[in-house]
Amino acid sequence: MEPSCGICLAPGDCVNHLDHLSPLAYILDIPIVVDEKLLEETVEKYYPNVKRLYIDHHAKILEHLAGNYNTLFVSCANYRAELAPLFEVLYRKKMNFWYCPHGNSDKAVDSFKRQTFAFTYGDQMEDRLRDAGILDIFKGFVRTGNYRLSFYRKYESFYDDLVEKEIFSQFAKKQPTILYAPTWQDLEKSTSFFDVGLTVAEQLPPDYNLIIKIHPWIVHYKAGYVQHLEEKYRDTPNVVVLPLYPLVLPILKRTDIYLGDFSSIGYDFLYYNRPMFFFEGSERQKVRDFATDLHSCGTLIPENAYGSLYSFIEKHLKEQESLKEKRKDVFNYAFGEERSFEAIREDIKEQIAAQV
Repeated sequence: MEPSCGICLAPGDCVNHLDHLSPLAYILDIPIVVDEKLLEETVEKYYPNVKRLYIDHHAKILEHLAGNYNTLFVSCANYRAELAPLFEVLYRKKMNFWYCPHGNSDKAVDSFKRQTFAFTYGDQMEDRLRDAGILDIFKGFVRTGNYRLSFYRKYESFYDDLVEKEIFSQFAKKQPTILYAPTWQDLEKSTSFFDVGLTVAEQLPPDYNLIIKIHPWIVHYKAGYVQHLEEKYRDTPNVVVLPLYPLVLPILKRTDIYLGDFSSIGYDFLYYNRPMFFFEGSERQKVRDFATDLHSCGTLIPENAYGSLYSFIEKHLKEQESLKEKRKDVFNYAFGEERSFEAIREDIKEQIAAQV
C-alpha cells in the first residue's frame, strides 16, 4: 500500500489495542503512530516487524497526519466523531477513518454506529451488525477473518519464546495453567473482577499455575486495586499478574483452563478448544439476545460456588468434553475461513481507491 494512503493511529495508553492494530499495520505495510512512550516501547518490543512512528504531542500528530495521509486505521470507536471535524476545520482535510474492532465478544455493537468504514471478522459480527441496522450504513467494510491468529502463527516461535521468558519461566513448577482474563467495567457492567478478582488467586490450590491478565482499563481506573493484587502475589510461585501485557494468543496456546466473563479473549481461546468457565458479574446488564452466547461454550460458575471455585471447576471438567463441537462451531461462525494477508490488503486497497 502506498505510504500516503494510510497509517494506524494507536489510542493514548491502550496497550491492549496494539495486538489488533499492529498486525493490521504489518499486513498493509504501513506505520503505526503513537504519542505515548509506553506504546512506542511496546510496539518495538512485541511487534518488531511493524513500522512505528512516535510523535510526542497529540496536536503534532494531527498536523503530520493531515499533511501526509488520507486514511486512518483506528481502534478507538470515538476517533472518527472526535477527530474528523478537527481535520476539516484546522487543516481543510477530509480524512477517511477505518474502524478496527479490538476483539470479538458478546458486548453491544454500538461502537460501529459512528463508523463509515470498518473491518469485520466473520458471519457472526456481520449478522449482528445487520440485525442492528448498522452494516448497511457503512460506505465499505472488509472481512478479515482471524488475522491476528494468522499473524501469530507466522511468528509463533518468536512469541512463544517471549512468553516463556516473561511469564511461564516465573512459575516454580510445570503444571496445568489457568488463565483468568476479566474484561473492564463497561456500560453494561460486564467485569467479574470486583466480585472475584482477589478470590481467584486466594483459593488457588498448589497444583495449578494461575495467570491473571487484567484489562488495561481496569489498571487505568482502579490502579490501587491492581497494585494491591500485584504486590500480594509478587512472590507467589504459582501466580503471575499481568496488568499491562499486550500479547494474548501465545498465552492461550499454553493455557489449559480459561476463566473469564465477557472479554473478547474468550472468543480467541475457542481456537484451542479447551475447557472454559465463566463468571457473570453481579451487576451485569443483559439487554440483548446475544449477551451470553459465548457462555454456551463452557460452564457458568454460579455465585454460590465463588467460595469453592476450584472444586467446582474440577467437578465440571468432564462435561467440557461434550462442548468441543460447540466451541468449534462458534469459532467458525465468529471468524470464518482464514484469509491471506494479500487478499485482505487487496480488498482494502480496492475500497480506498473507490473513494478517490
